[in-house]
Amino acid sequence: MKKCTYFIFFWLFNSIINAQSVLDKYGDRIELLGVPFRGPMELCQILIAIFLSIAFLQSGLDKITDRKGNLEFLNIHFGDSFLLKTIPFMLFILTFLELMGSLMLGYGVYYAFTSRSTLWIFYGFVVLAITVIILFTGQRIAKDYLGAADLVPYFILIMLGIMSMY
Repeated sequence: MKKCTYFIFFWLFNSIINAQSVLDKYGDRIELLGVPFRGPMELCQILIAIFLSIAFLQSGLDKITDRKGNLEFLNIHFGDSFLLKTIPFMLFILTFLELMGSLMLGYGVYYAFTSRSTLWIFYGFVVLAITVIILFTGQRIAKDYLGAADLVPYFILIMLGIMSMY
């Protein structure tokens, strides 16, 4: 057991000392699990797209499967605002935007692997940015400042994804 521990320690230490940077190992191309990427930005865009696609797809599907519960929540949430009469329409628009944005990102990930282009990921980011802005506006109108603050990390992540496109 002691020899095994020394071997693992030596191997780990040797790996760290002789480690190459990603740039040294791959040059201007990155390869992960045998899949080549143009660079680390493209890989980040794909990973951000996967993360956001999961989050917004689940949210959109929840709005479909539990429409009654969402309408009840929104009626209470916007009970004191001028938006009360528009809640069913707003829920439809948000559901549509969340599903469209997440499906665009999902297709964008596929498209990035097959066509080596992140164009559809960019489109998905833009749709989700608009969606988050609408959600943020609604939270501020309802004076749910904590709910609005919870949206900020999503918006920042989307903005980082968009900014990485250039």
